[in-house]
Amino acid sequence: MTRTRSPLLIWVLAIVAAAVTLTVLMTGPGSARTGTTTVSAPAGAAVESLPLAASAPTGIEIPAIGLTRDSVMKLGYNEDLSLQVPPDAATVGWFSRGAAPGTNGPAVFASHVNYHGAEGGFAHLDDLTAGDQILVHRADGSSVAFVVDRVEQASKQAFPTAQVYGPTGDAQIRLITCGGQFDADRRSYEDNVIVFGHAERAWR
Repeated sequence: MTRTRSPLLIWVLAIVAAAVTLTVLMTGPGSARTGTTTVSAPAGAAVESLPLAASAPTGIEIPAIGLTRDSVMKLGYNEDLSLQVPPDAATVGWFSRGAAPGTNGPAVFASHVNYHGAEGGFAHLDDLTAGDQILVHRADGSSVAFVVDRVEQASKQAFPTAQVYGPTGDAQIRLITCGGQFDADRRSYEDNVIVFGHAERAWR
């Protein structure tokens, strides 16, 4: 029996060939962990049942590393089908061709570890540990709290595409930046740091 590949699978396989490249121009930063890991719903907020209907992210908070962004850039992919990256150090981007945060599937976010000498939005991503929380605000006025399951470091030559982009039976999140050794010739790190997490609760 002949098996055909779905457009999604073809695209995912193309991503693995190109992997994720977050270009950087300096060595990695030191720890900035604050020790604060939890996020709380505002008083009077109404609980929402997961999964949610699709809505784009408008902001992201990671208290454990002191990250707050009041806007999130939409990312697609380049002509070679590699993931686009934000155009500056501070911006956090969301892969808009994947899952929206709070819907079933992995919502994928990316930011630089550092860029042109400036500390990146995900500079301290590797300081996160299991149990830390991530809060994503959405355009429909809702917010989703995610819990970190694990943090991995993977070679860009063996990027775990299926684990990062593949379908899931619940709402999950992925955060991606550069890590590992810095390749001075390529002006890029050799690895990616990837945070895996799941949605715990949502409110409006």
